Amino acid sequence: MGDFLSQSAIDDLINQLGDDTGGPSGGGGGGGDLGLDLGDFDLGDMGGGASAPAQTSTIIRADTAKNVQSYDFSRASKFSKDQIRTIQMIHETFARLLSSTLSAKIRALTRIKVVSVEEVTYEDFINTVSNPSMICIFGLPPMEGNAVMDISPQIGFPLMDRLLGGSGEEEEEARELTDIELNIMESVIMDALNFIKDAWSNVITLSPKLEIIESNPYFVQITPPNEMIVLVNLEVEIGEKTGRMNIALPYVMLETVLPKLSIQQWFATYRRAVSPETPIKVAKRLLKTNVLVTAELGETQITLKDFLSLDVGDVLQLQTKTDDDIDVYVGNKLKFRGRPGQVGKSIAVQTTAVVKDREDI
Repeated sequence: MGDFLSQSAIDDLINQLGDDTGGPSGGGGGGGDLGLDLGDFDLGDMGGGASAPAQTSTIIRADTAKNVQSYDFSRASKFSKDQIRTIQMIHETFARLLSSTLSAKIRALTRIKVVSVEEVTYEDFINTVSNPSMICIFGLPPMEGNAVMDISPQIGFPLMDRLLGGSGEEEEEARELTDIELNIMESVIMDALNFIKDAWSNVITLSPKLEIIESNPYFVQITPPNEMIVLVNLEVEIGEKTGRMNIALPYVMLETVLPKLSIQQWFATYRRAVSPETPIKVAKRLLKTNVLVTAELGETQITLKDFLSLDVGDVLQLQTKTDDDIDVYVGNKLKFRGRPGQVGKSIAVQTTAVVKDREDI
């Protein structure tokens, strides 16, 4: 057997422990204060009479100055930082696509940006949703389960007002949507779901499906309250109105695609080479695009009284002479000059010059 500590060595260790912990110190009194004399066990005889030299012990205290963060095992993280970052990049693409479409649709400057992407429980998310609100439940096959898109009334009602031809006024009090408003909001949400499909196309091919639009958040239970979700918080600006839009994606829905949510794979897919056939297809589609062409014969000014008294057969004298070129517009831009005429039985305009502005040069 190996050597054992002698009584004096044990007393030294006990005294040192007493000094470090604020206990008794000095001589053999340390061992006596514990009410036990290890010399009674005759440990020296068990070691064949050999005594080990006195040894010292080092006690390392915790560094309380360090920033120690608690970890809640009931809410264990299920997404890595890399996966959260990839989801953020996906929805930044979604925000760009949706903002450009809404700007053209409602004819007002629209800005949408991703404010944050975080991992929270579904209960924490649903408790922050106002009641009533505009809550869309949708699926993203082949991914399992449903997700939630929440549009705050502060931005939902101005958006519908603009679509109906108004100035984008906000309702004084939040309320449930009428049947007509539900149909309008459904068209907006379908556009948003199509852009979600486009944004996720580098990861997986989705087939978005709108399930239902709810107003009460407590009727929306797509996953257990303690289940972890990815919450994408977006800020929407329509003119001078600002509101929020949230997208909640449960873990059970994203579980099958988590291995694909890496920055390396995202960029490898995103930077794929453009097919040589793509420019040809785009050119063919552009050639089939219909545009409005308008020939302006001239203009004149009359009083409101003369205008109201106009009758069939009256003649208005224009400021343009018969041998002057007239303006030809494509859309609302002046592009050509021409001479009016006739081809067969059809009225026509012969192009005499091309008008180039600074953007075309």
